[in-house]
Amino acid sequence: MSWLTDAFAEQSVVWLIISTVVAIIAGFLSSWLTYHFKRQEIIDSAIADLEKKRQIFLLEMEKSRVERVRQEVIRWANPILGAVGELIGRLGNILEHQGYLALSKDGQKRLNPDWSMSYDYFMSSTLYLFGQYFAWVQMLQEKLNFELFQSQKEKDKFFEAIKEVGSSLSGFPPKYQCSGKDTQVFRLQQRAIGELLIIHENDRIGCLSYPNFLQKMNDPAFSSHLKPLRLLLEDLNQKDDCRWKRLEATQQALKVLKANCEELLRITSSSE
Repeated sequence: MSWLTDAFAEQSVVWLIISTVVAIIAGFLSSWLTYHFKRQEIIDSAIADLEKKRQIFLLEMEKSRVERVRQEVIRWANPILGAVGELIGRLGNILEHQGYLALSKDGQKRLNPDWSMSYDYFMSSTLYLFGQYFAWVQMLQEKLNFELFQSQKEKDKFFEAIKEVGSSLSGFPPKYQCSGKDTQVFRLQQRAIGELLIIHENDRIGCLSYPNFLQKMNDPAFSSHLKPLRLLLEDLNQKDDCRWKRLEATQQALKVLKANCEELLRITSSSE
């Protein structure tokens, strides 16, 4: 019987060892799995937290961009639209309501006597409205934040409209058939007039006021730059078919630019 007892004892030790090993392995696996899943939970939580922070950062960046665009709209919308609208209105008076008569020193006698208009006022104010437009376009091209545009196509369309206004005044030969006197205001001449009307005050820029413009017209160095524009307007009449059509083309190009400005404002406002 002793051999049986010894065998049983040996077998018990083996099972004890096996059980102990199994228990250790099971404990290790349990601990490893617990650690693994806990670690995965920590990683997943960290990733979710980073994604949340990324989304908050992107939202703040977009809010910042929208605010910059809004400030850019405030900075440019009213001045450029005002300059474009006033010049369109003046060209309408000249071309459609016999305002061209007031651009001639001898034309006033043919004006409606109830229209309190003089050559001096109408010529100087028309020169100013062109100059004001040239000034704001020059400032716009130099200072505009291109974030204002949602695409390259939109930006190209906007600046093409500005270019077309300039071409209407400077292009030769013109795109249309005409006869009679013609004169051009070339791009650098347009730019020079605009630069003369730009004023710098501290960190801000703006356009010369009309009273200050009238004062500067007494300066030959200043008024000499206005000569090409004055030649385009002086003694204008419908018989001077080329000059007349040039101003009609300019008016139409300005209307296209105005529509582009308004569309840009609409898109910007809807994105806020």
